[in-house]
Amino acid sequence: MFNGLNSVLTIFIMIGTGFILTKKGVFNTDTSKLFSKIVVNISLPLMMIINIPMRFSKEKLFESLNGIIVAFLSILIAYIIAVITANIFRIDNNKKGIFYVMFAFSNSIFIGLPVNISLFGEDSAIYVFLFYLANTCLFWTLGIYYIKKSGSNAKKSFSKLDSLRKIFSPPFLGFLIGIILVLLEIELPGFMVNSFRYIGNLTTPLSMFFIGIVISSINIKEMKLDLTSSLILIGKLLITPFVMFLCLKLFELPILLGKVFIIEAAMPIITQAALVSEFYGADSKYVSYMVGLSTVLMILIIPVYSLILVR
Repeated sequence: MFNGLNSVLTIFIMIGTGFILTKKGVFNTDTSKLFSKIVVNISLPLMMIINIPMRFSKEKLFESLNGIIVAFLSILIAYIIAVITANIFRIDNNKKGIFYVMFAFSNSIFIGLPVNISLFGEDSAIYVFLFYLANTCLFWTLGIYYIKKSGSNAKKSFSKLDSLRKIFSPPFLGFLIGIILVLLEIELPGFMVNSFRYIGNLTTPLSMFFIGIVISSINIKEMKLDLTSSLILIGKLLITPFVMFLCLKLFELPILLGKVFIIEAAMPIITQAALVSEFYGADSKYVSYMVGLSTVLMILIIPVYSLILVR
């Protein structure tokens, strides 16, 4: 219990620092964009390249492969539950596509990774990427298909090359390089290891500062919950993690993987949903609002999950 509380307080202090510095005018929206670019394009890929060979052997890697199946299965089941829920509660047809996506898909990297590292240590990073693989592949295929159906610009389309670029992002390429280094038993020179580690260590604090900046820009008083919003939040923060818990029972997997996957499933709504909604003419303003709201509520839900999982 003490370890869980310690981890949660660590997260709160880093997010709180970002929040306070934004209110003081030190950080702003341009800062958040800069942090995002540094983490996604530089520090996170380098962290993967270093951490995976350091913490995983071939045997441990192969033991975790069933985790990819669990991740795909749980997200697909959550998606099906979202479809059933939308029909039962007669969600507006123009919102069904974004409803499905917000219900089922998580911000697995930018928020999920630093949260898991804070709770479980750097050994959790590779498991985050196993979930990320399923989350990203399904979002850029199944997810955008239904967002497109909900939008007014249905004739617009991402090219196949654009979709592949989204999946094979710098963090994912860093993940693949790390896996290759393990499989081929290649050791990087010491100067590269040290340099990559120092840069990779920027990932967690910058990500937490980013969350603090996002939360500081949200007007809590303007947040109103209607039926659709309530169903999305219940699905994202409660039902989806429970689905993951049930799916984990189907396989014999490392205990840490199970804990990481449950936290990943409970993470806020995937931020790319707002970008894709804007592209296809869906209700991107509503999606952005829900992304922010789910991020705020994540701060409240993390202590609950940490008390259950961190022992």
